Amino acid sequence: MKTTRTLTTVALIALSAMALTGCAAAAPAEQSGSSEHDTGAQRGQGFPRTIEIPAGRGGDAHSLTIEAQPKAIAALDYESAEVLADLGLADSVVLIPEAVLNPALGGHTEELANVPATFPVAMNLDTETVIAAAPDLVIMSPRHGAESSIGAVLAEAGLPTLQLPDPWTSPSILAKNVSLIGQATGTEAHADALVAAIDDGLTESAAKVSGAKASDAPRVLVLTNQAGRPFATGGDAFPLHLLDLAGAVSVSDELGMETTGPISAEQIVEANPDGIVLIDMNGTGDRMYAELLANPAVATVPAAADDMLMRVTGREVQALGLDSTVGGLKSLTDWVATLG
Repeated sequence: MKTTRTLTTVALIALSAMALTGCAAAAPAEQSGSSEHDTGAQRGQGFPRTIEIPAGRGGDAHSLTIEAQPKAIAALDYESAEVLADLGLADSVVLIPEAVLNPALGGHTEELANVPATFPVAMNLDTETVIAAAPDLVIMSPRHGAESSIGAVLAEAGLPTLQLPDPWTSPSILAKNVSLIGQATGTEAHADALVAAIDDGLTESAAKVSGAKASDAPRVLVLTNQAGRPFATGGDAFPLHLLDLAGAVSVSDELGMETTGPISAEQIVEANPDGIVLIDMNGTGDRMYAELLANPAVATVPAAADDMLMRVTGREVQALGLDSTVGGLKSLTDWVATLG
């Protein structure tokens, strides 16, 4: 596994120069290859350009001016890294979260395998790691507080930073963020095509009636192993939007869970869901769920039976899956129909 690059003395000197001059970091060699929708020449057109970024959890509405076609891009969240790869820009990416190289999450592991630097967890990311990658564009979303801790420092260092307005919690936000990344990188046509494909696919794969609009919608518990232990998915999470499109409702609301967090055997018994979804975020399958599901109390819940469990990978039901979520929703919709 690659390790995160550290600042050398030369990098520190370069950082000081950037802070004094306000210039962006130098870009590496020109990007090679082309995407289906945008040739290299087309991607270089239209710069400098100014992007209008709407208000959101990432801050107030503001403008971002990008002087030239980005050729060294740091993606500080999973979803942005996946979008860049899907837009044919993997060769221009210089920093990503290492988790997107796990096939349970990332759908572009081969394309991103040669990215020079990775970091383990977004909440532990520091400015030195980003600056050492020498990006000419940084993309980040309001997640784990990284935007407040490093965003201002990156701007002061002269690094153009696309602060996406909201985290990737719903299909509509996914569409907005993909569009902004397309504008920032000169790949608008490809970004628009990706958004349209996801939107059309989700519409086609959804149940005729959403869970929120059905009085008899199946009640489903969604579990995730992203924290190294079983967590219940709650609040405004992307998998719960897909669950609604599939015609079911989440029992997390009944349990008063406003955010994703730990869940006990007693809470599962109390909820008594019609079905349980197990999201594998790290490729470990059922291993992290085994003890909870084997609990004698949980074993009395009919939904804990193997034929009432729905197993999916993270990229099938999380925004980072992009068009993989279309197949994920289709599987969810088919499964939910068996719970009635």
